Amino acid sequence: MNMITMGIEEPWFKDPGVADMFGGKADVETIEGTNIVIRIDDEILDLVELTVARFHDDGEWVWDTPDAYGWTRNINGAKEAAMKHGWSEALLRLREVVPSEVVSVLDNIARMAAAAVRN
Repeated sequence: MNMITMGIEEPWFKDPGVADMFGGKADVETIEGTNIVIRIDDEILDLVELTVARFHDDGEWVWDTPDAYGWTRNINGAKEAAMKHGWSEALLRLREVVPSEVVSVLDNIARMAAAAVRN
């Protein structure tokens, strides 16, 4: 049976390479990111990317996930919000995948059982 796991495999890291996603509004030095990794066995099935940054104009922190974003007053609040929304998104993605994974495993079991009966 396939082992499905989800987790953050690395801590928040500086990520100025995604500065363009903030349209030039973010202080590049403040941009950090991490990923929630969804694996089946040892293969990466999907990533939910989480990003936080401080904006130049108002000093507020923005957080971003693939399906949501928002603002808060400090980096810890931004990371918490990104994590909360990111885990929800990861669970939704996992729900989309798990039924197909379960079906293929059950099909394999059924095929092996049928072969065993024939032999």
